[in-house]
Order: sequence, then C-alpha cells, then structure tokens
Amino acid sequence: MLLFGLNVSLIGMGVVFFALILLVFVIRAISRAVAILDKRTSAVTAKAGISLPPAIMSGQAEKGIEEEIAAVISVTVAAFRAGRE
Repeated sequence: MLLFGLNVSLIGMGVVFFALILLVFVIRAISRAVAILDKRTSAVTAKAGISLPPAIMSGQAEKGIEEEIAAVISVTVAAFRAGRE
C-alpha cells in the first residue's frame, strides 16, 4: 500500500512538473510574439510621429480620476517602451 501511494505521488509530481515546464515555454513564446508586435507598432507610430494623446500631454483631464488613471497608465507604458529600446 505504501509503494502504491509513493508511485501515485511521483506520477502526480511528474505531471505537474511537465505542465509547469510547458507553461514556461508557452509564456516565453507569447512574450516573443508580443515583442515582435511591439517593434512593428512602435515603428509605425514613430513614422507617424505619434507619442501620446493630446489630452494626456496637456495634463487637462475633463472626466476626473478616470482620465488621470488613463494618463498615468499611458505615461508608464511609454516609459517602459522607451526603456526597452
């Protein structure tokens, strides 16, 4: 009975380990795909001269906190993208 329990636990740990390794590879593949799309998107926006929406650049939000949150998120994403180049 003890050997059966040990066998089941080893098989279970092996399955979980395999699933976690598979998950790592899937996340890496998605990360690379996003990086490729980000390069294409930043190249298009650079050619068009687009940086941030005018409402965010002026700092004047008309809808209150929602606009401020959108501005903070946009600036953070822009800073993150600038740091990756």
